Amino acid sequence: MTASALIGRHREVQELTDLLRKAPVAGQSVVLIGDPGIGKSALLGAAEDHARKDGFLVLTATGVRSEAQLPFAGLHQLLRPVMNSADKLTSAHRNALLSAFGLSTGPRPELFLIALAAENLIAAVAANQPVAVLADDVHWLDPQTQEVLTFMARRAGPHPVVIIGAARTGHLGPYVGAGLPELDLRGVEDAAAAEILRTHAGTLGPAGRLRIQREAQGNPLALLELPAAWLGPAGAPADWQPPTLSARLERAFAGGVAELPPLTRDAVLIAAVDPVSEVAEILAATSEFTGRPATRNTFGPAVGVGLLRIDKGLLHFRHPLVRLGILQAETLTRRQAANAALATVLAGEPYRRTWHRAQSIVGPDDQIADELEANVAVALARGGVMSAIADLARSAQLTSNLAKRGHRLLMAAEHAFGLGRADLVDQLVGTAPRTDLAELDWARMQRLREIFNDGAPR
Repeated sequence: MTASALIGRHREVQELTDLLRKAPVAGQSVVLIGDPGIGKSALLGAAEDHARKDGFLVLTATGVRSEAQLPFAGLHQLLRPVMNSADKLTSAHRNALLSAFGLSTGPRPELFLIALAAENLIAAVAANQPVAVLADDVHWLDPQTQEVLTFMARRAGPHPVVIIGAARTGHLGPYVGAGLPELDLRGVEDAAAAEILRTHAGTLGPAGRLRIQREAQGNPLALLELPAAWLGPAGAPADWQPPTLSARLERAFAGGVAELPPLTRDAVLIAAVDPVSEVAEILAATSEFTGRPATRNTFGPAVGVGLLRIDKGLLHFRHPLVRLGILQAETLTRRQAANAALATVLAGEPYRRTWHRAQSIVGPDDQIADELEANVAVALARGGVMSAIADLARSAQLTSNLAKRGHRLLMAAEHAFGLGRADLVDQLVGTAPRTDLAELDWARMQRLREIFNDGAPR
């Protein structure tokens, strides 16, 4: 969305464009903070339009909750367009990035080395052209990417680089907590809200527009999306009330999915479950899911109603909440089946295959639990300690043997201890079974309890 189309956001757009104007003199970083649907993505879009007009090279990444388990997936998304400039780096930095992305073998890279390599790559590119790094839904990026993005943002000053990251209110993380300048987004003023409704909800009567304006509380996305869903489900009583704001938004986003042809709806579900967003992969999994051939034309109805777009072989939902709305609207059984279909077509990618298999079941499965534990070595080899912790925790959930379940939880707790994460250590140790632990694991549990007993590692 262009800046001129953002009703009621003149001040925020002006602040972002001022950052871009200052970039050739000194690098800038900012955090966009706001509730779901408050306009973070739209402001990033306006910043992107302005940056491109001013000759910036624009690098983008969007966090996806299911992709947070894949170490450095967000960083790869961000740096992929400039990886051809990696030959400007030292061999150590180049190898660190390639190893983090699983593109080469070598010793396990340290997170600091990967972050330094990413910063130097951006700096090398910025020497020829100013760079704008725009990250949406930072809170859903994998933890490793969040750390690297924070590292780059705190060191942007000497380079013609602007880094803008958007995150939801209430989601903590290294980027949000780094002490960077913040742009706190609130609801638009009443006059702007009324103008949005006049522009986009002309068929709704004055009473209906007033009610939506009151319920939306200045949330632009609610003002745009709710009019079509305001009458509620068919046959609903006259006093039907929409659910809370966040759920209303997700309901509005998912509403159009139910009207899609069955094959298109299945393909959209696969796309919502698949964090990689490659059209070829999604279509292959859709064919596996439905038993029917799926082609690019399968997405036609979804593209036609504006749910998504396809660009250079990648599928993009029009907004991150579209993906959430789709997943919320689907049953657990269908979400599990979609993960199973993806696992089937990922035979050549054991790490991702195992993760999707683990999401396709409920209840214990020791074979998948063992495979998920084996993923830990891959995550650690790429410097993805948080991903390793998640793999161990999910592996423990799928483990039938109490002693082995406790062992995996305590191993995850030890990795969390290595990161200084007292909260995770406490959570994982508290979940570990109190009985059936091997003697060594019992001692490990007591040590972890005592070492963090005052809230700080000793």
